Amino acid sequence: MYSLKIHKEALKFIQSRSVSEKKIIKTKLNLLTENPFTHPRLDIKKMKGVEGVFRLRSGKIRIIYQVKESELL
Repeated sequence: MYSLKIHKEALKFIQSRSVSEKKIIKTKLNLLTENPFTHPRLDIKKMKGVEGVFRLRSGKIRIIYQVKESELL
């Protein structure tokens, strides 16, 4: 299982969203801890040109994240 480390600017953005959007984003981020590379309930794509960087789509919001295998982060 992976752990999440959220950048303070990203956390500030999430906190500025509506209650329903916050709930959806938090649910999707929690699903990422199971498998950040692929998940049947998530729209995940690998970013081109950068190693270990992915994007997760949540409606109109794109969440860009990096996977650090050595730290399970």
